[in-house]
Parts: sequence; C-alpha cells; structure tokens
Amino acid sequence: MWSISDLLKNFFTHKDFLPSADQMPGTMFTPLQFIFSGICIVAVIVLAFILSKREERSIRTVFAVLWGILIVLEITKIFWETVSGAKVEFEWGGILPLYPCSIFLYAMPFAIWGKGAVRYAACGYVCTLGLIGGLVNFVYPVNILSNYSCLSFSGFHTLFYHGTIVLCALVMLLSGYHSYTRVRHAWELLLPCVPLFAVSLIAHVVNFSPVNSDYMFFKLNSFIFTPIGNATPDWLSVVIVYVAYLIIHALPYVPFYVMNRKQRAVV
Repeated sequence: MWSISDLLKNFFTHKDFLPSADQMPGTMFTPLQFIFSGICIVAVIVLAFILSKREERSIRTVFAVLWGILIVLEITKIFWETVSGAKVEFEWGGILPLYPCSIFLYAMPFAIWGKGAVRYAACGYVCTLGLIGGLVNFVYPVNILSNYSCLSFSGFHTLFYHGTIVLCALVMLLSGYHSYTRVRHAWELLLPCVPLFAVSLIAHVVNFSPVNSDYMFFKLNSFIFTPIGNATPDWLSVVIVYVAYLIIHALPYVPFYVMNRKQRAVV
C-alpha cells in the first residue's frame, strides 16, 4: 500500500507505471479522496460567495486569470499524457479538448470580454451544461480517480478544472453577471447552445474521420450510453444527443420565459 509520501514523489507519474487503485490512497471512494474533495467543495462555495460580492471588473479579472491557468494546464496535460506513458503517442481519439466540459475553454473569453448576445450565449453555456458537467466531474471524478489519486497531476487537474467551472457558474448566478430570469424572447432560449454547436462541428470532423472517436458523446459509444449507441445508427445518435443538449441548455430559462410572457400579455 502506497503512502502519501509515495504519492507526492510520483505526482507526475503516468497511470501506466502506477499500482492498482486499491493500492493507493486518494483514489475514488477512499478516505483521502472524501477529505480532499470535501475541502475543495467547501473552498469553491466560500470563494463563490466572496467573489460574487465584488464589482464586475474584479470578477472579470478573476475569470480571466482562471481561464489563463486552465489553458496552460490543458496544454501541459496533453503534452504530459503524450510523452509520459508506456508508449509515446498522441491519442487522437481521446486527448483532444472536445468534450462537453472542454467548451468552457472556448466560451470563457466571450463570457469575459464579449457583449450583448455573445456574452449571453457564453455565460448561458457556463451556467447550464458547463455547470452540470462541472458538478458531475467535480463531485464524482470517477473517470480519473479510478486510475489516479487526488494527490497526482491528473487528479489535481480534473478537480481544479471542473471546480473552476462550478466556481465561475456560481459567481455568475450569485452576482447577477448572468441570470436565467431575463429571457424575453423564444430565440434567447437557443443562445446558450451556440458554444456547443460551434465546438460540435469540430467534434464531428474528428468523430467521423478515421480516428472514429466519440467526442461530446455524439455516437453514444461511451460510458453508460453504449447500449443506446449500439442500438442506433450514428445519424440518429447525433440527433438524440443534440436534442438532449438543447433541452439541458434551455430548461433553466423556460419557466422564466413563460412567466415573462404572461406578464407582457397582462400588461
């Protein structure tokens, strides 16, 4: 059984050279993981409340710094995973930042420096699909902590990355930087989907190339979606996933859209 000291010495060691998960503290459902994740969750909540009280200029500055850090970490992670494993190779089918949570990297500049509908669309992604994906992978990072400890580069990266998404979404909603309540027109329900649709075009190019990947889960060949993907042709899987994404993005705004429409009708 490894000690915490062993983990720190092997902080940047690739999973190909690590012992099995049951031989390391800090992997999924271990006491160290619960403690570490609990501290991270509390830190995100406290920071969100503190930052949401600041003026918008300060909020945008923090967002920009966090976004810059995530860009550097993403590039570092891709390089590290490429060169540090048992085989030095670029895994086209899984290493590219083309997952639902990866959209955060592309949307945040527009959420920080964009105006009007552009900013609304970017913040809309962060506060819908981004928030859901961030929460799932922050609270339940089983995809990473099944092979790594939370005291590892990969474990740290996933918790910091997804924790940052949750933090930014909470700050946006608590501070009024973005709100579900302001939607007045039906077309505004579609705006939060714009970042996803833009990135999905690149995902489709890779998915339907010889790489044959499942970025953004459009083929439904990953995780719990595999039975659905096996039972449906690819074109239908793509339609199903697009519909699901559309619902996820629009759903928080729909009740307020209906309320605002009724109020306008009364007036």
